[in-house]
Amino acid sequence: MKIQNPWFLRIVVSVVLASLLGCENAPPEIETVILNRNPNPSVPLAAILTVATNEPTRAVVRLDDGERTWDVTSTDDLATEHTLTVLGMRPGRMHHITAVVTDAEGGVSESPPLPLEMPPLPADLPIPELISADTARMEPGVTLFNAFSLDDEGRGIDEFGGVLYMIDERGEVIWFFRTHMDIGDARRLKNGNLLVEATLSNALIEMDMLGNVVQHWHPTGTDVGDPPDDSTPIATDTVHHEVYEMPSGNILSLSSELRMFDDFPTSAEDPDAEAGPGAVIGDIIIEFERDGTIVREYKLLDILDPYRITHASMRPGFWSDHYEPKVDDVEATPLRDWAHANAIVYDARDDSYVVSARHQDAVLKIARETGELVWILGPPDHWKEPWSAKRLQPVGDLQWQYREHGSVITSDGTILLYDNGGPRAGAYEEGLPLEERYSRIVEFAVDEEAMNVEQVWTYAGRTDESFYSGYLSDADWLPITGNILITDGARETSDDGVNADGEDANYWARIVEVTHTEPAEIVYEVHLKDGGNGNWHIYRAERLPSLYP
Repeated sequence: MKIQNPWFLRIVVSVVLASLLGCENAPPEIETVILNRNPNPSVPLAAILTVATNEPTRAVVRLDDGERTWDVTSTDDLATEHTLTVLGMRPGRMHHITAVVTDAEGGVSESPPLPLEMPPLPADLPIPELISADTARMEPGVTLFNAFSLDDEGRGIDEFGGVLYMIDERGEVIWFFRTHMDIGDARRLKNGNLLVEATLSNALIEMDMLGNVVQHWHPTGTDVGDPPDDSTPIATDTVHHEVYEMPSGNILSLSSELRMFDDFPTSAEDPDAEAGPGAVIGDIIIEFERDGTIVREYKLLDILDPYRITHASMRPGFWSDHYEPKVDDVEATPLRDWAHANAIVYDARDDSYVVSARHQDAVLKIARETGELVWILGPPDHWKEPWSAKRLQPVGDLQWQYREHGSVITSDGTILLYDNGGPRAGAYEEGLPLEERYSRIVEFAVDEEAMNVEQVWTYAGRTDESFYSGYLSDADWLPITGNILITDGARETSDDGVNADGEDANYWARIVEVTHTEPAEIVYEVHLKDGGNGNWHIYRAERLPSLYP
């Protein structure tokens, strides 16, 4: 055994195995095995294994961490040289990695196990805490989620940046990616890479599992961020909150625009307040090709009533860095984050988009080919004609959602979302005080012919706890078990566990998997609290079938 390049641990082994291992012919000969740490420091829990054999073989990587032994990756094609990505190793632990090769006749050879110790998690990263796991009833796979810390203004802390985690059923970190950018939505593409959105950094990247950037996109309409020279431009202001791969390979996302109004509402508390100037941020549905060409663009300010407001519509949101430079006098013409769309998915059943407009307390269905508004799911206040005719009418015992996040379509065609709640009141109405606010996950069944909606399932936490995240958060339907994966992404509680804010609050997040039953039962729960500077949040979590594509 010869060790070279101690910085990346390079091990070169020449092996000639003479035993037949039960085969009529001699097994394949492993000529060389090279094990390197991942040279990209953004993904430290990874390695690259290169194997050369004297005849065409298939190769498998076998891992042993002292507690378990498992195969993590393989090749389907016969070849004499293989380069394999090694994933699934745990921080601060020694692993032994073996190459197992098989020839066309079934002859098998193994390399000696090669040692590789993973570094511990950085001290300023929070460590997920497993609260419970009923593995027999959990959806199989690994959980992908982002973590970030907010400053007093609700923006990402530049010194920390963002991190993506993958954890297993035991809550252990088995992969992470750290970057200087903030990280919002992250999705696995059909090709196995990850598509990562960073709203505040004004960037969208595709990267492989070693953290290498395959493609970088940037919107051109706002002067935020510093894209690399080879970044692909998109002729729009922003890319935010959602990245969704269409069946065609196009990317579906959300952008934004600035419109100046002379007669916009000035108050959500006083209905008689005189109208005045407003710099209104409206969201835009964009679908674009990989070369950045926008093929569809629909503006919510053209689809909905631009003068309908809620309490949240009057806030600037996080758009100050993007749009304040475009407003001559922000004090005289304040920014209004009018709709704050935060989710969009494609419904292939009728070629439509389903959009969550948080600051309108509304989920919208929009025809993809025409941009026509099909229906509005949300509370009835202040919708005028012709928009009021598009409102779904409630059937049975239904409670409307407020300031929702993450609306998705289940396999049954129902709408599932995280109902953040907030004050649970429309404009000019008095809402719930902080101590009485609550969130829930809710599922709606829509009958488009009758233009009505029924609430078919809800979960609002255990009876012995406060369940409230006023922002962020998500809910996903899981296809094998039918369970619901909940991202309770922005908990703000006192030491006693009740809703709090400011200096009295502890900021933390959690991921909960529950059964789709009445009542629902928790089968998995992970908290993110401690480590580094605290103040931890999660935007979304996804359950992937495997760490590997």
